[in-house]
Amino acid sequence: MLDLLIQSGRYALAVAVMAAPAPVLAQDEGVAETQEPVAIPLEDLAFPGEQPVAESLEYALTVAPQVYYPSDFVQFAPRNALDLVEEIPGFDVQGGGGFRSGGGGGRGFGEASGNLLINGDRISSKSTSTSDELARIPVGNVERIEVVDGATLDIPGLSGRVANVIVRETSSISGQYSWRPGYSTGPQGFNLTQGNVSVRGSTGSLNYTIAADVGGFSGGSEGIFLITDEDGVVDNRLYLGTRRFRRPTLTGTFSYTFSPDVKANLNLSGNLVRFRSHTTETRDLINPFPPLQERFFSRNNEKAYEIGADIEFPLGSGKLKLIGLESFEDSNFLTESFFDQENLPLRGSQFGRSSQTGERIGRAEYGWQLWGADWQLSGEAAFNRLDQVGSLAIYSPASESFIDFPFPSGSGGVREDRYESILSFGRPIADGLSLQLQAGGEYSTISQTGSNPNSRTFQRPKGSLKLAWSASDTLDVSLEVARRVGQLSFGDFLASVNLTDDNANAGNNELRPQQSWETQLELRKNFGSWGSATLRLYDNRIEDLLIIVPLENGWEARGNLESAHQYGARLNGTLQLSQLGWNGAKLDVTLSVQDSSLIDPVTGVSRRFDGDNGYFYRVDLRHDVPETDWAYGFSFDQSGSSTSYRVREISFNDEPVVSASVFVENKDVLGLTTRLSMANIFNGREINDRTIFDGPRGPDAQVSSTEYRETRSGMFFSLSISGSF
Repeated sequence: MLDLLIQSGRYALAVAVMAAPAPVLAQDEGVAETQEPVAIPLEDLAFPGEQPVAESLEYALTVAPQVYYPSDFVQFAPRNALDLVEEIPGFDVQGGGGFRSGGGGGRGFGEASGNLLINGDRISSKSTSTSDELARIPVGNVERIEVVDGATLDIPGLSGRVANVIVRETSSISGQYSWRPGYSTGPQGFNLTQGNVSVRGSTGSLNYTIAADVGGFSGGSEGIFLITDEDGVVDNRLYLGTRRFRRPTLTGTFSYTFSPDVKANLNLSGNLVRFRSHTTETRDLINPFPPLQERFFSRNNEKAYEIGADIEFPLGSGKLKLIGLESFEDSNFLTESFFDQENLPLRGSQFGRSSQTGERIGRAEYGWQLWGADWQLSGEAAFNRLDQVGSLAIYSPASESFIDFPFPSGSGGVREDRYESILSFGRPIADGLSLQLQAGGEYSTISQTGSNPNSRTFQRPKGSLKLAWSASDTLDVSLEVARRVGQLSFGDFLASVNLTDDNANAGNNELRPQQSWETQLELRKNFGSWGSATLRLYDNRIEDLLIIVPLENGWEARGNLESAHQYGARLNGTLQLSQLGWNGAKLDVTLSVQDSSLIDPVTGVSRRFDGDNGYFYRVDLRHDVPETDWAYGFSFDQSGSSTSYRVREISFNDEPVVSASVFVENKDVLGLTTRLSMANIFNGREINDRTIFDGPRGPDAQVSSTEYRETRSGMFFSLSISGSF
């Protein structure tokens, strides 16, 4: 092991270089309030000449789903399908819909995840979610939305309330566009480049959607930064930080119907990423110390593409669906720090990382009916790769340039070849009660090249049991118990450096994928014209939790913890205030409480997970003024403080006490929907309090220094202008 000591600012940074182990809808005549969802016989849920939904989606329950129509949401003047889904009382969009993904970028396709479907199908993409696609479907193309428990569908992996959006394609070409400029009273100023445009149409048997989007953010904060050393001497600094992120994306979605039973889909996407951040810490003039300024610069440039396709066709007594995906990302990250003190030479450090990541997936799903049940056998092969070159350099005042140092542990390659097979079974087992079972496993090989090569194989069981019960016309209950395997972040296998926080992670070639037993109970209550509420209780028993752990050589890295526990509850509810005499108004409430426990790998004492803030709540009020095009509202939210741990550090983060925003909206300004919003109206402060010890945390550790940062971001004003053509 080669230890490289870098003097880069407030204290020495030791880096181990090692080989360590829509158009506005016309309101129906006589309709003044949001209509109640209607339950109609399944045999009636079909387009003329088409297969009834009861057969095409094969709902296992004999109880009809809740059905909403675009006219139920006319007061909100929705422009696209996502606008409709987001107004379903008590419904919370989860994960965007699509395929299940684990931590660190998603584990292949796996079974379905999220709670959104389009015409009973998922999106065969990992970069484009179902919610993304719904935002590009004009509201005029939506026939209805069916909300049902996922366990009653013949789609393995779905649980809880699922919204299936039934879309009717037309031969006409339509499109949508929006522009979302903003301004902050904080240091970031104007942000004028966010917006999107999409075109949707069909020709013959081909349906297509082309979309361009420029997403991102501009942020910044300013305040005070206090550094206190072990003798209690305080270094007062003024903090100023700005950051800008841009992601222009171009996507294309194509579907071709060869026959009523054979349909193929092709999804294409490509994007660029540009990230820039600049932070300065300037010593306050009240200090008795010499003038000083510490500067940090970071930039990241990425380019990526994804190609996904699927085709489904009859085979034997069932249907076979073939899915394929190829994705690639090229990333170049660079960060620099400079320590500029009067009468001293300029000092600095540089860390760079050039990486290429890719994923190739092939998946087959064969579904059939037998013995009154829905069966599916799926097989998947996924191949993930990372090739990375890391660099470390020190600034030389003599040459006014950076001089490279050997950094072999930051370079190398990681591969995972994974094969999975799952058998699924689902059927009604009593009146109003359905069952879905999944059982299978995966076999994977993880190999690493570079200064610390290694290769290992894993065999992991996977599966789930789900029950869905329609207890009454107004109460639905679902239960899921699942065994899942998470995805590793390949970058954790290699060493990395954080110049801003003056710390480093060694590489770890012994990382194992996280596994968990996850139990979830969901109850959904319909209160009729008053609204609805959904309560979700969950309990996760985790093995091989990924966390910062100490290494035998004295360094620290991402590693596995044998066991951990996480549990909590989340409540989503909608209250229609018209029942209290306030026509056109509604209140949406989200409340989440969570607790967790693990045995700290440094102190041996039980504590919460890193970043676990304990609770979160949000309240949204919206009033659509009757018989006008105007609406207004407000929202406020709050979350608890969180604490994160490293071997020699504790960081405490406290977000603004209450974050609040207000808006006013007009639904017809020359045919456009225009909204003016103001966020962070209290200009709440954010506090980060960090304690650094002279050795591993514990009762005998002495405080080496503390850092206290208190910043404010300013109020943010935004204008949203959206239209259709």
